[in-house]
This record gives sequence, C-alpha cells and structure tokens, in this order.
Amino acid sequence: MTTALDAFEAWLAYLFDRPADEDRTEPAPTEWTTRHAPHDGPVAAARRVRRLFDEAGNLLSAYSDERVGRGLQVVVDSSFGGEIRALTDRRVSRQDRIGGLRSIRTLFAEVFAERLHGDSDRCGTTLEHVCFMFWDIAPIGSRGDDTVLDVLEETLALDSTACHWSALHGLGHAFYDAPEQVRDIVDGWLRKHRGISQALSDYAALAREGAVN
Repeated sequence: MTTALDAFEAWLAYLFDRPADEDRTEPAPTEWTTRHAPHDGPVAAARRVRRLFDEAGNLLSAYSDERVGRGLQVVVDSSFGGEIRALTDRRVSRQDRIGGLRSIRTLFAEVFAERLHGDSDRCGTTLEHVCFMFWDIAPIGSRGDDTVLDVLEETLALDSTACHWSALHGLGHAFYDAPEQVRDIVDGWLRKHRGISQALSDYAALAREGAVN
C-alpha cells in the first residue's frame, strides 16, 4: 500500500540523491517516477513542497550545496518542472496555498542563509542561482499577493546578505503589482540597515522603483 510518507521519501530521493551528471530533462527511472508520480496531483504536490520547505534545514542537512541546489531547482524553476506551481492550482485550498507560500521564508532561513555567505557572485553556483533568482523562476502567481509580500519582507529581515539580494530582487518584480507596499518595505529596511554595502544599497534603490535585473 502506497502512503504519503512513502511518496515523500521517494520524492526526496528523486530530487537529491541523483548523480550529478544525470540529464534532469530525461532522468533515469526511480521509485518516484515509476510508482508515485503517475498518481500524483496538485494537492499532494503542494503539501510536499510545504513540508520540504518547512523542514528544509533538517531534511537537506546531509546533502552537499550542489545536490541541494540541483534538487531545489527542480522544485522551484519552471524550466525544470517547477513543482511549486501546484500552489497556484485552483484545486489547492487557500490554507494550503498560504501555508506553502509562508514556508518559503523557512527555506531561505534554514538553507540559503546558512549555506551562502558573501555577495561577490550571486549566481556562481546552482544554489546561489536558485536563491537569487527564486522570485523570477518560481511560478507562484502574483508577487503583489499579500502573503508573498509578507514573505519577501520577512526574508529581507533575515541576517543574510544572500537573502537580502534575493528579497530585493523579488520586491523589484513585485513593484509592478504593489508599488506603494514595495517602497514601504524597502524604505523601512534601509532605515534599519545603514551599514550595508554600497552595492546592496544601490540595488535596494533600484528595487523600490521596479528596476532590478
């Protein structure tokens, strides 16, 4: 009998235990792809993503940065499947959607903030790329959504330069949906962080006007 726990563990292995040189567009068959994926649906997917993010520090602790980056890319990046897209499915309850979105902050706190340090090369590795580009590549709907803005503000408040860059990037994209809220968030953060680097300060100025790249 297949259980949700069996499926979750098989999914984790599919994401993070695969060889580094495997073609992710045509991966080798695994227990996940052959036994569980054919019966998968958006509600189960949304709950898996939320659990992964909510328990990311513990679940991913044994994996290298590169394996974590490659696995998260499959979950987050629409070019590699972007399973996080399930949070936008109409069959997923509002409670599950909000819970999934809020779990993103935990992912940033327990994975990106702990593993990434400095800001010299924001996209040099797969993990750095997923962190910095998260709000570009994740198909989660409007960046002006109240919950998304809350998560962006909370991520910006983390004691992590990598998270600052990513959150400002996301806020820059959210500007077109919620310009006043974005300016308020960025301005509030700048008032509390007067000792940041000039590069980060300049990027924050771009973010508050929706001019990030």
